[in-house]
Amino acid sequence: MNKTIAIVSALFLLLSVGCASTSEPPPSTTPDGLELVRSDKHSGLYMKPDAQLEIYEKFGVVPCQVAFRKNWQRDYNSAHRSSSQQVKQRDMDRIKTDLGEECTTFFTNALSEEPAYDLVTEWQQGEEVLLVFPNIVNLDITSPDLNSPSMSRSYSASAGSMTMYLELIDAETSEVLVRAYDSKADPETFVNYANRITNRAAADRMLKDWATRLRAAMDQTLRASSDGM
Repeated sequence: MNKTIAIVSALFLLLSVGCASTSEPPPSTTPDGLELVRSDKHSGLYMKPDAQLEIYEKFGVVPCQVAFRKNWQRDYNSAHRSSSQQVKQRDMDRIKTDLGEECTTFFTNALSEEPAYDLVTEWQQGEEVLLVFPNIVNLDITSPDLNSPSMSRSYSASAGSMTMYLELIDAETSEVLVRAYDSKADPETFVNYANRITNRAAADRMLKDWATRLRAAMDQTLRASSDGM
């Protein structure tokens, strides 16, 4: 099997059944020339036809970006009329910053575990560096912890859901070689008090799973290819 195809096949391991579904099949190609390799109801994987992932020996993690589900703030505030329970822009900015930093940390730590990958933040022209760029989109928090003086509490059976939108990018050319997405939801268990701690714990479970799966896929393919050379 072609090494790059093997790598991409293993990378699909990081995609697992999530929560969001779509009634329309994903496009077979993207505007930037990536082709659909595999997809299911909740996840998908695209790659550049001529990508050669086995050539990379150095790696970098791009700081994670976070985006809420469209109209999430409007929908949440329409269901919570009290001004003390309204989501403000500062609340959304804080959540995006905190979750982005948490996401970056999980992926960095996963690739730093022994035997560690050669992670770099700078590189010289001509060096083969592959950037891992995790993004969180469609963030939907059921009961956000707000900076409010109100003593009211929010209760929820699930912390919410989000989608991981991961890209593997050539550092020198900025060309996207692989793009994968996977939607997950915090499983509904029992109704409990929702706050910043419980929301973070739910997010951490999802982030750890994604980061662990990526590391396992890279170990299975990139290092196996290197050992066999």
